[in-house]
Amino acid sequence: MDFLNSLPDYPSEDLQDDIYGDPQRLFQAMAQGNPNLPVPLFLSFQEVKRMAVGYARDIFTAQRDLVNILDRHEDTIIKRWLKKTTIQRQKVLTAALPGIPQTHRPDFWAMRKESQKQIRAGTQYRDHWLLPSLNIENLSKPRNLLFFLRSRARNPPGAFVKADANSVHLGHVAQAIMPAYLSGYTMLLAGQNSQGTYGCMISWDTDAQAFDMMSRGTGLQPGEGLQVMEIQQRKLCFLHRCAELILQDFQLKDLSVPKQPVPAYDLLDISSSEWPSLSQEVEVSAYKLPDASDMARLQTFVAARRDQAQDHVWSLREDPSYFQEVVFEWGEHRQERLLTASGKAHPALRQDIFLERVLSSVVMDAYTNLVAWTIVSKEIDHLKVLSASARPNRELPEDFAHALAHFDHLIEQLIKVSISNWKVAMVASPPLRKHYVREPQDPHSTRIAVISKAGSRNKGDHLLWLLEIFLQDEQLFLCGIENVCDELEREIRTHPASRERISPYIASLISELSLLGELKRQTGLATPGPRMIDILEEGEKQTEFGKKTKLLTQIYDTLEGTSKGGAGLAQEGTPLAKFDYPSNKRRTLVSTQRMQQAEKNLDIFWSHTDSYCRKIAGRTLHEMLQNVLEERQLQRTPDWVEPLRQNRGF
Repeated sequence: MDFLNSLPDYPSEDLQDDIYGDPQRLFQAMAQGNPNLPVPLFLSFQEVKRMAVGYARDIFTAQRDLVNILDRHEDTIIKRWLKKTTIQRQKVLTAALPGIPQTHRPDFWAMRKESQKQIRAGTQYRDHWLLPSLNIENLSKPRNLLFFLRSRARNPPGAFVKADANSVHLGHVAQAIMPAYLSGYTMLLAGQNSQGTYGCMISWDTDAQAFDMMSRGTGLQPGEGLQVMEIQQRKLCFLHRCAELILQDFQLKDLSVPKQPVPAYDLLDISSSEWPSLSQEVEVSAYKLPDASDMARLQTFVAARRDQAQDHVWSLREDPSYFQEVVFEWGEHRQERLLTASGKAHPALRQDIFLERVLSSVVMDAYTNLVAWTIVSKEIDHLKVLSASARPNRELPEDFAHALAHFDHLIEQLIKVSISNWKVAMVASPPLRKHYVREPQDPHSTRIAVISKAGSRNKGDHLLWLLEIFLQDEQLFLCGIENVCDELEREIRTHPASRERISPYIASLISELSLLGELKRQTGLATPGPRMIDILEEGEKQTEFGKKTKLLTQIYDTLEGTSKGGAGLAQEGTPLAKFDYPSNKRRTLVSTQRMQQAEKNLDIFWSHTDSYCRKIAGRTLHEMLQNVLEERQLQRTPDWVEPLRQNRGF
């Protein structure tokens, strides 16, 4: 049934009498409390209907033509595109979309080019905000366009609604692009697989489920729906033009040409790469069909993070030089290292309490990190099982929806922990420390206040601007952690000068935040469209979180006193010189004895730590983690044996 043509052409009289039936009155009322509230373009039902019909026609026509091309010539497109040089690919892309942005994440580029006032008044870079995935840097790579062509041609437009809606998040936040507004109706896209029903609207008056569908994400506010439809129309028309340019010597409208088998997908697949890259997965995800397998692929990176955490714990106990390096790195990334504007050092640097804090942080982070990634890995396995009952473009089964909500809450809490570490470490990082000063320390407080150092930064320092977004909770929420991490990774990868300003410890935090951000993004993509409401109460999520993280709480409770000097870790953990470990030098009696002494000192430190934990909790850390931590035998240097002298006879 064609819902577009079956609806009345005007809102009901009841709605007209209500403020929600008069969008201008509604926004005027809201603007009284927030003068900066952006005012959308108000459209009538007839205007929305006319635009939706036009977009639907263009979308399905372009997709139908693209399917006909790929059914007959996809193998040729693949071979020709892979043979082209980067410059040749760029010429095709520019011809398909004149003025196509050059850089990855052109929305961030546009944000730097215009002031907030200019953006709100009417940006000059609308396509940069509306279509950030259409850019030369990404699409001139060998496989991204091929992924893009196949996914959009061989899957219904409704399968991409959530991804396309999310893609303009930064544009909405910056108020560069605003969806139009029509009250009283819900637009349906996901699950509507025909031109006649795609973009249909149902009235809140005549359908009791209409508003709830918009709230749950299975429907959209009509203005948001129009924006998604415009994005899809632009993308499909662009892809159709690319196919025409690649096959410019073919008669593409000749449907008498026999259809060909779909080329093997492994021609395009990067997931089997021996060394998978998270940044590569994130980049490619913009051009592929969002599905449950994306979360499964992320399990590879989660498992790697968990295994890395396991190795880290054992290396801290086994390798004196590794322990020494980690403690030194953590010590260098504490805010006590910052000077005041007058050049004074923090008083704690001259006291054992600073070393207690550093050593406590090293121990706490190592064990909680391992437990946290183990929990995440188990939860993803659970989601993979539940996802089998989900159907594309339909409301999720209740058990799967609830599990996703709990997983999302888990990831949010882990992000908060990583951000907390970031706020301590980033400003104190040696390559970045010159940009910040510490305010004089209040002797009655342990809180350290940090401010920017006047005149220490260059105008337009994009790297520092990105790094500082993580210091501002509101800005990070608005921009989206996954978007900021994506742009930050690109900035570091493409600019050697920026890469030199990132210490190994900060790099590890960026890696961790990137993975957590991508997990959060993929969790959101599991629902058909943007949700307006949470399906679980906050209390429910907190209760379930407490059950799953009981072991984490035990570790925190056990080690809480170590940062205040209660365990006396500094007594056995300093000076760091006692962990000097000449393993890279030629083995002699002296070097062997020095290595053995360093190993003994490390064993004493951990024995002391274990004794403290047993005193507080009745168990050592390894006993707490017996179901998480795999058993290993510590390697120790054997006694020196004098080599036999060889008799050299003549």
